[in-house]
Amino acid sequence: MDDSTAEREVRAARNQSMFRAVNEQMRTLNEAFQAVSKEWAIACECADPTCVETISIAPDEYATIRGNPRQFAVLHGHVYPDVEDVVSETERYAVVEKIGRAASVAEALGTDD
Repeated sequence: MDDSTAEREVRAARNQSMFRAVNEQMRTLNEAFQAVSKEWAIACECADPTCVETISIAPDEYATIRGNPRQFAVLHGHVYPDVEDVVSETERYAVVEKIGRAASVAEALGTDD
């Protein structure tokens, strides 16, 4: 693996961890509206730092994904196969798991929650 590939993996993991942090902040708002809506709105946790799209997800689905710091919820078409594998899919989103160096970075950043 060359330095540019390793740098891309680290950057992707950091970007996705940033979106995860945003979603954790949105949790309070989602919980407040849970009586009205059974679904939460979360930011797509893809590696693109300019992505502003959202995903509709059930709270228990999100909790399952959050249980593994290497996994992220992303919209279809927002998968970066060079740094992650798709581990499951629904009609609304895909769950990706970081691989290689990105997995280590995501795991390290995910332990600070």
